[in-house]
Amino acid sequence: MNDHRTHQLDDYLDGLLSASDIAGVENHLRICQSCRDELERMNRLKEKTAGLPRSIRPQRDLWAGIAGRLPKKEKTIQALDDVPRRANVLPQTGFGRWLRYGTAIAAMIGFVTIGLWWLYLQPRSGWNFAVMKGTAAIGSRVISGDGHMGLGENLRTGEESNAKIQVGIIGYVDVASNTSIRLLQASMTDHRLALDKGSIRATIFAPPRLFFVETPSGLAVDLGCAYTLSVDDEGASTLHVTSGWVALEFENRESIVPAGAICKTLPGFGPGTPYQQDASAPLVNALARYDFEHGGNDALGVVLAEARNIDSITLWHLYVRSKGADREAVYDRLSSLVPPPRGVTRAGMLAGDPEMIALWRKYLNLGTDGWWKVL
Repeated sequence: MNDHRTHQLDDYLDGLLSASDIAGVENHLRICQSCRDELERMNRLKEKTAGLPRSIRPQRDLWAGIAGRLPKKEKTIQALDDVPRRANVLPQTGFGRWLRYGTAIAAMIGFVTIGLWWLYLQPRSGWNFAVMKGTAAIGSRVISGDGHMGLGENLRTGEESNAKIQVGIIGYVDVASNTSIRLLQASMTDHRLALDKGSIRATIFAPPRLFFVETPSGLAVDLGCAYTLSVDDEGASTLHVTSGWVALEFENRESIVPAGAICKTLPGFGPGTPYQQDASAPLVNALARYDFEHGGNDALGVVLAEARNIDSITLWHLYVRSKGADREAVYDRLSSLVPPPRGVTRAGMLAGDPEMIALWRKYLNLGTDGWWKVL
């Protein structure tokens, strides 16, 4: 049992491990069915708890019924004053008065606390931020300290400045220098920014699909993670996930990017194929040619030759997106690096058998069913 990594799975799932520990866990998961089963069980539990309501609204206004049953102010005070005389329980001292009115005070504090908490959970008109270095601007306003970012407003940092945005109650975004970012939504179920140019680092502590960043070439969807995202002057973007998972989406194209991987996007095309941050330069260059420059068989051949077993995330995306001879070549290389589990056959995978695809995806630890679109 000492060979198992079950003691690290909680922190792995929550994105709390170092990069070296993440790599160690993921390498172990590829060869340990017991740990993969345990991680799957934990994933299912996390998904179920993520669906629980964050707050509960009564179906009707309860105050009218409560108020009607409360005694009038005068009677309440008289009844409290009568208690010591009738029962000789509370003496007429300062301490006794506090005890007599303690229930009423506690009830009042309870109502105020519930009310403030409810107001805190309501959709916001914007988010707070702090300029950490230099100055930033919103419209014509120049800000050097704390500020507020309203819906539709554009926060701009300069050459020597940076800022930190508080994302409601679910996380924060560090804004680098020379960055332009807009606030699009600030509700409890849709926290949304638009990154027009520059770089950010997002750290989110929330269930999946509550935080979104729009770019000119795709949409970054948080799946419980930390990541950096940059957009250049042409609108192309680069995503680097450091914890958890991120989905990159554009029209009908989607890439799922795990911790330790990078994915690029281009305007009008959307996300390319994710690759490991330590992938070889020939693989990265060939992948860009294959994705964005119609590199064809030559580029694909370089990718397959350079791929390691840890590059299964890259090969899986290529399998999903390719057809015909290309899909056969990708399948053969992937299966040689990471042999498929029992019940998965070459003929079935090439035919797109959904049960086999789900089985191998689970074996490769590539996430839940809803994250993948087999084209």
